[in-house]
Amino acid sequence: MNIAIDFGGTTIKIGLVHEGKVHALRTLPAHSSKGLIPRLPAVAAAVRELLACHRLSIADCEGIGIATPGLVDTVNRTIVSINDKYSDAVGFSFQSWIADTFQLPFVMENDARSALIGETAYGVAQRETDAVLMTFGTGIGTAAMMNGKILHGRHYQAGILGGHFSTDIHGSLCNCGNIGCLEAQAGHWALNQAARRHPQYSQSRLSQLTQLSYLAVLEEALSGDQAATDLLEHLSSHWIAGIVNLIHAYDPEVVILSGGLMKSKDHIVPLLSERVCKNAWTPWGKVRIAVAEDPDASVLLGVSRLLSEHTA
Repeated sequence: MNIAIDFGGTTIKIGLVHEGKVHALRTLPAHSSKGLIPRLPAVAAAVRELLACHRLSIADCEGIGIATPGLVDTVNRTIVSINDKYSDAVGFSFQSWIADTFQLPFVMENDARSALIGETAYGVAQRETDAVLMTFGTGIGTAAMMNGKILHGRHYQAGILGGHFSTDIHGSLCNCGNIGCLEAQAGHWALNQAARRHPQYSQSRLSQLTQLSYLAVLEEALSGDQAATDLLEHLSSHWIAGIVNLIHAYDPEVVILSGGLMKSKDHIVPLLSERVCKNAWTPWGKVRIAVAEDPDASVLLGVSRLLSEHTA
C-alpha cells in the first residue's frame, strides 16, 4: 500500500493506493493562502485516521508520494518556487518532516506532472509515450512527456509553465509578473476581471452571481446571455491558443484535458477539438484530445507510480 498526498490549492487529498487504484480517499481544506506548513499536523493525523479506518498501520505502507504546485526539485525533494499559494513551503525540508512523522521512503513531484504520469500509466492515455496535459483548476497547469520521459529541465520548470505562455502580449498582468499569460486571460482566478471588461456586463446575468465560474459562464451562454456568450468565446480562444502552443512545443500524440472545466466536456471539448485541429501545425496527422475521467485520482496515482518505481 502507498500513501499519496496531493497538496492542491483548494483541497488537500490523501489517498491509499495499491496496484493502480485509489482504495481510500480523505480530503481536507487547503487554506493555502495561510501556508502549507501549518497544515502538516492535520495531514499527518488524517493519514493515520485513514489507515486506522482500513485496519492498516504505517508499517503496512511502502512509502509516501507527495504532489505540490510549483517548481519541484525532485532530487532534493523540495519546492524551489511557487506562485501565489503555499509560499512558506519554498525550501522546506519535506525529508525531515517525513522522517520525523512517518519514517518511510518518499518521492515528490509537481502536481500536473503527477497527473500526467497517472493518466499515461492508468488513465485515458495508457501506453502513450508522447503526451501533454492541461488541467483547469484555480489556475491552468500543464505537463509534458516526450519519448516516455516526463520533462523536468535543468531548473525543473520544463513543461509545467504552459499556463504562463503568453496568449496576448497586450493582455492583463499575470500574478507571475508576465503580461498576457494564458492564466491571466482565461484562468479561473481571472474570470471576474475578464467578465467585468465586457460593455454589457452590468446588464448580464453574470453580474448577479455571487460566485462566477466556468460552469456559470457556459450555462448563461447557452441560455443566450450575450456577455456570457462573448466571454465564453474569449476564454475558449485563449484555451485553444494554449493547447496549440503545447502541441507546437512538445509534439504530442495526445492532449489530455483535466480539471473542473471538464465537468462540461460535452459542450467544451468539441469546440476546442475542432479549432485546435484547425490551428495546430501537425502535418503528420491529428492530435488526439482525451479527457481525464477522474482528475482527483490521476495525481494520486501518478505519485504512487513514482514511489513504486523509486522503491523497486
